[in-house]
Amino acid sequence: MSALQPHAECLVRVSTLVEMLQRSRANIYRDIQRGCFPKPLKQGSSSRWRMSEIMEYIEHCSQAHFGEGE
Repeated sequence: MSALQPHAECLVRVSTLVEMLQRSRANIYRDIQRGCFPKPLKQGSSSRWRMSEIMEYIEHCSQAHFGEGE
């Protein structure tokens, strides 16, 4: 990922998510189908995700993993 921190409302590509989350494209799309990952916005044939939704997803996963919010 670049040295610049993305703005919370910017749209990011799957390649950014792969790098950021250390997950494969297939894993991300599989979790979308399962309803476990935010759905992308479609721009023509491209998919983009709101950074704010990805940050919420990360926070949710962090709380579930570390047992916070119980």
